[in-house]
Amino acid sequence: MTLVSTFLLFSTVVLSACVPFIASAQLLLLSDDPLDIKMVFSDQTLDISTDSNNLVFEYIAQTTPALTRPQLLLAPGNRIDQLLRSNQPYCALNRIKTQKRAKQYLFSLPVHLYPSHRLYFLPLNIELSSFANAQGQLTDLNALLRAHPKTTLLTEAQRSYGDYLDAQLATVNKDQLIRRPGGDSYKSTIAMFERGRASFILTYPTTIQRYASALTLQQVQSLEIAHNPPFVLGHIACSDTPESRQFLQTVNDALRQLYQTEGFYDLHLRYLPESERAYFKKQLEQQTARALETTQ
Repeated sequence: MTLVSTFLLFSTVVLSACVPFIASAQLLLLSDDPLDIKMVFSDQTLDISTDSNNLVFEYIAQTTPALTRPQLLLAPGNRIDQLLRSNQPYCALNRIKTQKRAKQYLFSLPVHLYPSHRLYFLPLNIELSSFANAQGQLTDLNALLRAHPKTTLLTEAQRSYGDYLDAQLATVNKDQLIRRPGGDSYKSTIAMFERGRASFILTYPTTIQRYASALTLQQVQSLEIAHNPPFVLGHIACSDTPESRQFLQTVNDALRQLYQTEGFYDLHLRYLPESERAYFKKQLEQQTARALETTQ
């Protein structure tokens, strides 16, 4: 591990020491998003993932005030994956649960639900309609890229895009795939896209809304991806240790209660257009109900 990685992982973050939270002082929380260091455990609203994490932590602080909150540290995504496979008590925020990951470490109930990744692009002088179905969804990402070999797709090297898109990306021509490594990936990847470093980018609608400039938001176009789940569930993932199992039990107990509150749904809906809120809330209710059924 490099000196920089060591510093990022083990340098402590100055947070209010008196804020209560979790089951073991030994357990550490991890994130690969620098904004989480600033915003998690705060009372500010930022986005779906941050707000939902804070809702969970606040609920636990109120219901179990004797427990101590874990420390939150920053680490690169590939290092987080290594630590979650270790025999030490680590947990990471905002992780997608894939079939591969589910075999390697533990997951909480869903903490939040995101509108899924879309293919974004600024105006391009290429024909796209032949690659879309009647619903306007992109039917074959690889076919689109093969038909236009001078185009490039920008992704984040250390993130999973879910089972379907991960399989698609594995077969993309490597000369057309730009995979940005490192921390601060959401913000920096959008900045690369805006500078014209790639023709296309795979990202969340909420990420574009959060990081793109006003000019980009006016010009950007996108395609929903056929066969890709329309929503992505975010979880807390943990290594398999007694401390992390206790932590996940506490988190899941909180989520079972929060799923019954309007606040849980409101924090999702505030970031969506009014026209999409009823449909999104129905999807969220169905996903949380399904998650509860599978953990009974």
